Amino acid sequence: MIDRTFFEPDPRIYFRDLFVSLFVFLVAFVWGLGTTGPLVIVPWALAAAFLARAGIFGHEISHRPNDARLKTFYWVWHLTVGVVTLVPTARFAEPHRIHHTTGIFGTRNDPQYLLVRSNKALAFFVLVVLPFLTPIYTLFQVVVASIGGIALEERLDRFTQRVFNFSISTPLPEKRKAEVTWLSRLYLLAFGIYAVLLPEGVLFYYAVLVGAWLIIVLRIPLEHELVAHAETSSRQDQMRDSFTVETPLALLIQPIGFRYHTAHHMYPGAPYHNLPALHAHLKATEPGYADSIISYWSAMRGPRPAARAGAVPPPAEPGTSS
Repeated sequence: MIDRTFFEPDPRIYFRDLFVSLFVFLVAFVWGLGTTGPLVIVPWALAAAFLARAGIFGHEISHRPNDARLKTFYWVWHLTVGVVTLVPTARFAEPHRIHHTTGIFGTRNDPQYLLVRSNKALAFFVLVVLPFLTPIYTLFQVVVASIGGIALEERLDRFTQRVFNFSISTPLPEKRKAEVTWLSRLYLLAFGIYAVLLPEGVLFYYAVLVGAWLIIVLRIPLEHELVAHAETSSRQDQMRDSFTVETPLALLIQPIGFRYHTAHHMYPGAPYHNLPALHAHLKATEPGYADSIISYWSAMRGPRPAARAGAVPPPAEPGTSS
């Protein structure tokens, strides 16, 4: 039985960690705007790293959007980090809820279980191309939602799916659609003001967003096997097919508790600041849990040899035999 204290969020810790990240991001961003030449890479790297760290709190929010204890934090995040990233958390919450659902996790219906280890083309797109496209895509979503609300976005999505077999949207809960619309208009206004007042800073802003998204996508192969889809999944699969990297080096691209990914998948209701203690508890009491703990090198190299039962091999790449 897991103690309920593991599931109690502490808003003070949330605000402390968020404000530290925002402060470093802002200092580095302003520094970068006034810097030219090769030295600009230093403030760029700092701004990107700490924007990614601040942005990952959106993942925390998506797991407890209705928690009254974090209501103020919810809006502070959306009116600070959200303005910079152009992403309301509601756009992420539903696909992520599906990803955590036992029975769907790790299957073809899991929108966040990307086979980047077995599909080289997908790996290149996700880990190299996607960070450059995401800032443009999120701005596009903000523009569309600002003009015609989520209804226009859904009409465009139906059109692109019908004509191009390609989706430009993510499912949104009905109760969040109005919120996403007015947040999008606020974000577009803020972006417009920035672009008008500091047109020379738009390229640096884009570069920082690319760097932040690069950090976020690089953690994807460190968290699951991502070799083949399964027909279904059990609660045990949430443990077996999730990695934990204990080395502090993982903090570089897995901040805010992400390196304790096994504990997170077993108990997604536990806030990030309780994951180290929950990890220690599971390590001492849960049979098989320690098998999910791997080195940084092992996480980058590939999954454990014992693949999950019921996995469906990915389709062969063109020109290869199945």
